[in-house]
Amino acid sequence: MIEDGDITRTRIYADVMAASNDGTVPLHRDWLLGYEIDGERLPLIDPQGRGIRNPGDWRYTLSVTTTENGKYPDRETQPGVWQYPYCINKHGNVDSSNSKLFQAHADGVPLLYFYKPMPYTYLPVGMVVPIARDDSSEEFTIALSEGRVPLSTSSSTVERKWTEALVQRRLHQPRFRALVMSAYDERCAICALPEATLLDAAHIRGDKDPNGQPVVENGLALCSIHHRAYDNRQIGIDEDLRLHVRKDVLEVTDGPVWEHALLELPGRSLSVVPKSRKDRPDPYRLGLTFKEYLEQA
Repeated sequence: MIEDGDITRTRIYADVMAASNDGTVPLHRDWLLGYEIDGERLPLIDPQGRGIRNPGDWRYTLSVTTTENGKYPDRETQPGVWQYPYCINKHGNVDSSNSKLFQAHADGVPLLYFYKPMPYTYLPVGMVVPIARDDSSEEFTIALSEGRVPLSTSSSTVERKWTEALVQRRLHQPRFRALVMSAYDERCAICALPEATLLDAAHIRGDKDPNGQPVVENGLALCSIHHRAYDNRQIGIDEDLRLHVRKDVLEVTDGPVWEHALLELPGRSLSVVPKSRKDRPDPYRLGLTFKEYLEQA
């Protein structure tokens, strides 16, 4: 029998972070369900798909999971702090699965926190501590701890910046990539290259732009060459998804890679477009970037 305790949780967390390259690479559901420690199987997420994982003989919850567009979405109130709703049963009452989470809050026990952007895909955000509970709104406040004092409203500017960078690297960037890669079937939107390891989740509008939110409609799956060319405004994509190439680029003739990657693009449309209309590139954002391309053309 695997006993709960600080050492066990620390070992589990180290294994999760190692398997996910410090939380930057999503973990598959099968890995999490098949996890073993000291030769014993210990699923790290609930086998029935619930958001709370409560090992039967443990006093405290092991992990909590938030699902993209799920029944119980969390709310990020500041980087590293989330409002996490109670699980409510079919009768509209607080479900008994919350009891071990209540106990974790009472005793300050850290939990694993996963974000599920799509089926079978889990992003390990880190270790969190339930720092408050509100029975009137039926939600916990959970805060990233990472072995430190959990983030709070009184945390220093340095602590906040550290946490913001960590959440960006572990949650927002991997989530954006996972959703964009799925929408484009892991193929480059321009050349249809079908190798995910050679693809980037490119922003149409950069993340410092007011329209640069990390949403699928602001993203394009692009191979490294086309990503750099798009960011450098050597390639343009208009609101109708037609491709354009800057004049000075067209004047260069330097081998088959240049020819096939760039010179053959003018007049063509994107090779890969998401099947779902809501995931397709936003014409407004495309237009803003295309205007910048035209200013350099």
